[in-house]
Amino acid sequence: MKEEILERLRQIEKDNDVRIIYAIESGSRMWGFASENSDYDIRFIYINNPRYYLSVNKKKDYIEVMDKEKNLDFAGWDIKKALSLLLKSNMSLYEWINSPVIYVNSDEMESFISLSEYLWEKKNLIYSYIHLARGNYQHYIVNKKEMKLKKYLYILRTIAACMWLEKNNVGQEIENEGYYISRSEIISRYFQYPVSVDRLSLVIKEDNKYIYDLLQKIIKAKKEGKELSTSKPNKKANEWIEKKIEYYKNYAYRLGCNDDLKYKENRKLLIKFADDFLYSTVLQEIKKREQKLPTPVELEIASL
Repeated sequence: MKEEILERLRQIEKDNDVRIIYAIESGSRMWGFASENSDYDIRFIYINNPRYYLSVNKKKDYIEVMDKEKNLDFAGWDIKKALSLLLKSNMSLYEWINSPVIYVNSDEMESFISLSEYLWEKKNLIYSYIHLARGNYQHYIVNKKEMKLKKYLYILRTIAACMWLEKNNVGQEIENEGYYISRSEIISRYFQYPVSVDRLSLVIKEDNKYIYDLLQKIIKAKKEGKELSTSKPNKKANEWIEKKIEYYKNYAYRLGCNDDLKYKENRKLLIKFADDFLYSTVLQEIKKREQKLPTPVELEIASL
């Protein structure tokens, strides 16, 4: 399947005049609960033709391609869009960076990842995760007589991510403990971030054995390809979810506001780093196109 995915990525490059610098597996195959019939959710970051960045008109900054027959779902972001989301600590982007299944990598992406180590913020990540958990909970479970059990899987995974971030004290400073940690310590702690639901669920096990056992039961059924049945909402699980959503909403708030002068000065500097990175990347892209160098996708195909 890897060879076919790479060939499709190469076709996407040709069809859109872009160069893909990073491609990974997302969704259930990244999170670790895929079955044999699960879709392949391929996510990628690309660099457009340099002329794209000089246009006075706002242009499309994403690519989506779906092949339902072969269960292939491709979605990618332009490098400028990815940088913008990086500045907002977009949780999906940081999960992509930590995906265990990488199809394509590049020097540009290694630089991008190095930059990401300085731009992410725990507060924004927790807000993102808890917003997703609350949205799914309210939409699929609250006031429902019946619901699909797999919805608990997605909700519990996002809450577990919040629990992991709190437990590991990842961030620019350890809140309420009166001291700072070094940037290198921040990086080493963050990039052990587990996207696998099996590893994330361990923080739930320490907190509540009942919820952990429920999660493991759902994961096992999902991996075995069993059609997860509908059932009445689990009252005990719902109470735990509601408690955690409220807790992490308040926890993120306690991490402080982002309007102090020092924070704003630091953000200006980091935005300049991101701008410089984009400028350098586009200049390099001009040179690579002039020299007709192979794309990272083409290099990966040649190595098979």
